[in-house]
Amino acid sequence: MVAETINLLNGKDVTAPPAQVGAVEATTTSRLTPMLANSSGYLWTAAYVNETGDLAADLLTNIGNEQRTKTTYENLYRQIKDKYVRETIQYLLQREEAHNTMFREAFNKMLGTGSLKDWGDTKDAKIYLNLSTPGQYFGDLKDPKAPAFEEPDPGENK
Repeated sequence: MVAETINLLNGKDVTAPPAQVGAVEATTTSRLTPMLANSSGYLWTAAYVNETGDLAADLLTNIGNEQRTKTTYENLYRQIKDKYVRETIQYLLQREEAHNTMFREAFNKMLGTGSLKDWGDTKDAKIYLNLSTPGQYFGDLKDPKAPAFEEPDPGENK
């Protein structure tokens, strides 16, 4: 969406070649239901789904993906001066933050279950070797706080 907006502002043609799906077939087989296809018209397949089978790992991957996407949008926001493109990016940033929040809440609800259970059944399994002593650089880590996310200043880089 952002790339298409930027390309349109730069005067570039953003039309993608249509997929070889067949308009008549798509209309007759899907009737009035939405056709499961991507923005170029290619049919949806299970190849779009990447999962490990471990819900905790998949949620953490989703959290990381949302955070990386948010960082990309923030970088674009800082570079672009057009008011309407910035509004589009702000909207997308808010959606990424909402997705990230939902994934984090889901992850927090499953703590202590599945692969997040405490499987250490011996004293040796629960030993943590502190080889880096992070406390000397980062202060007291006994009560860590979640990172705070703030909206970028729209007046920045005018």
